[in-house]
Amino acid sequence: MKKLFSRREAVLLLSLLLIAGALFLILFLLRGEGDGEWDAVIRYRGQTVARLPLDVDTEYEFECEEGVNRIVVRDGAVLVESADCKNQICVHHGTLVPADADVDFISCAPHRLLIVIERRGSE
Repeated sequence: MKKLFSRREAVLLLSLLLIAGALFLILFLLRGEGDGEWDAVIRYRGQTVARLPLDVDTEYEFECEEGVNRIVVRDGAVLVESADCKNQICVHHGTLVPADADVDFISCAPHRLLIVIERRGSE
């Protein structure tokens, strides 16, 4: 009966799997999904106007010439609780959490406001 892998091929394959597993583990640990490492970053017209730590429950009222947004950080998530814009898309977006940080944001286009989550210190 013919072997599927030679001894040398099996050792090489096992070594590659161990290296890939170690790299995955290192990257996962460096990513640090722990609480207290994330900020909700509030941007107005492209400029950062506030950084709210997600590990501290707080309320922030953002006022600009276009209007007012009430931004709430609660239980490690951020949301726009109220806004005086017409479409209310930012309010209906719901909460934004670090798990969504790679692909998600909250935007209030009428107020030119953008909220994203970034790792603390990544300015």
